[in-house]
Amino acid sequence: MLSLLWLSGVSVWAQSPILEARISLRVVNEPLDNVLRLISQKGQFNFSYSPDAINVKSRVTLTATNQTVREILTGLFDGTVTFRQRRSYVILQKAVVSEKKQPDSFYLNGYITDAKTGEKLANASIYEPVSLVSTVSNQFGYYKIKLPLQPEGLTLEVRKEAYSGRTVPVVSRKDTYLTIPLSVDTLQRLASADYKLSTRHDTLSPKIEIPVFTVSNPPTPDTVEVVPPVKERNKESIQQTLQTIRNGLIYAFSTAKQAIHTENISDTLHRTFQASILPFIGTNHQLSGNVVNDISLNLIAGYSMGVNAFEMGGVLNVVRKDVHGVQLAGAANAVGRNVSGLQLAGAANLVVGDVDGFQASGAINLAGRDFYGLQMASALNLTGRDFQGMQLSSGANIVAGTLNGWQISSGLNYAGKVRSGHQIGLVNYADSSATTPFGLFSFVKKNGYRRLELATDEFNIVSLTFKTGVPKFYTLFTLGTSGGFVAGKPLGSFGFGLGTARSWGRGWMFNADLISNQVAIERLFSRQPNVNHYRIAVAVEKKISPRLAFSIGPTFNLLYSSYKGLLNNSYAGLEPLWIGGKPTSQNTTYGWLGFQMSLRLCNRLFEG
Repeated sequence: MLSLLWLSGVSVWAQSPILEARISLRVVNEPLDNVLRLISQKGQFNFSYSPDAINVKSRVTLTATNQTVREILTGLFDGTVTFRQRRSYVILQKAVVSEKKQPDSFYLNGYITDAKTGEKLANASIYEPVSLVSTVSNQFGYYKIKLPLQPEGLTLEVRKEAYSGRTVPVVSRKDTYLTIPLSVDTLQRLASADYKLSTRHDTLSPKIEIPVFTVSNPPTPDTVEVVPPVKERNKESIQQTLQTIRNGLIYAFSTAKQAIHTENISDTLHRTFQASILPFIGTNHQLSGNVVNDISLNLIAGYSMGVNAFEMGGVLNVVRKDVHGVQLAGAANAVGRNVSGLQLAGAANLVVGDVDGFQASGAINLAGRDFYGLQMASALNLTGRDFQGMQLSSGANIVAGTLNGWQISSGLNYAGKVRSGHQIGLVNYADSSATTPFGLFSFVKKNGYRRLELATDEFNIVSLTFKTGVPKFYTLFTLGTSGGFVAGKPLGSFGFGLGTARSWGRGWMFNADLISNQVAIERLFSRQPNVNHYRIAVAVEKKISPRLAFSIGPTFNLLYSSYKGLLNNSYAGLEPLWIGGKPTSQNTTYGWLGFQMSLRLCNRLFEG
């Protein structure tokens, strides 16, 4: 039981330091030992000291109201006695005056307080802008910072969110106790206020308009203003995702103290050069996130507010705001705002804002807003808003906004609106396009060309064809069959083709298609020799309703097979017009003029 009580006491002391305990007392011309006894009684702790080292019979006059033990002892001894806590004791020792050479540093310590209420302020940032030495006030508002003796003209900068910053000249070059009051930043609150008029009604007087300020929370720092013109939710989601990734990288390396500096300090510090091993382990110390560097070298990973010329990291570079110049990383670059210049990374480049320049990575390039220049990646290029330039990828290129330029990919190209340039890829998608996409499958949602066609001709009784792209150039996929029940006709065929269409107005349209088909003669199609059917088809289309059209036109056909006598003169149905003579039992190549007619289901928004 006694052990449990002792452990509980230790826990309480650890949670509430004795030096931060608040007491009030008033003594007049009392011996020092009596004053110390009174302080210990009120603070519920014990002093430990040697009467030979401290003049306990000296007389003391003291008044303290709701002050901490630390503040009372500091005023009581005025630097002649040092004190520190050890468990339930405060140990007092005579301050030793060193006879050695002058030290190269000294300490400032004290409290950060609210200038109006006197409240101790926790989590305030205290730093010296030349040496970049810094600290953070603890939960009781107490701070202690080690400063160099040189150079002359040292200043201490104090910053706290929602408070006005303060610059404190450091006059003394010796250990000094210094309490620093801060004033609430009223201008910051008014800057984010929403102004409106409130009208009060009075039966004896005309209406009086009284201005009312509604104070809102100040904007969160280091976020990019999002004003998406199209597809707002998608674009906001892209930027929010990038900000989440960036913040995750930052906080993966930072401590609570470093995060406090980032929130408190809005000042921009500048250094020509910095070197680091990891974020905050380098020449910029704990203030890495508040420093803009001209040149930055990071052995493993680095973190800074900005880069003005060159940055290289063995694994990772993380920048809170802007990069101007060259940024190289073995794995990834992450930038919280804009990039102007060159980014190269082994795996990924992540930029929350705009990019003006060149991005190249082994896997992914992501830009949250506009991009001007060239993106190259093996897997994915993504731009959250408008793009001007060229995207090259073996995987996918995505532009959420407007594309003015080229997308070239062996996989997918996606753009919200294509204004100039072209999409060249296996699959192309655009909401609308002023140019022609080239690929195996191209889909333009608003002003594209799409037809689902049910047709009959002299070769297949029925065929189903889907055409997609734009009128100037589209691709088609076709599947035909005669069911194997009609003599002289194949079991079926499937193919791919290219086409173009021209509108004649008033619901009339002309189109021409070039199609290559594989023909199934036998039911075990995979075992039969190749049978190739090539067709050029032209047709005239007439709309019979906004979504339905009829078409008819001639076809030129060429069929080749290693079979002899595959086609014969006894042709079921309408006999084609043979080219080069009627087929014989020795023919392997056949040519003829045929026909095709169809019903077409048209896309709603394209009126042809």
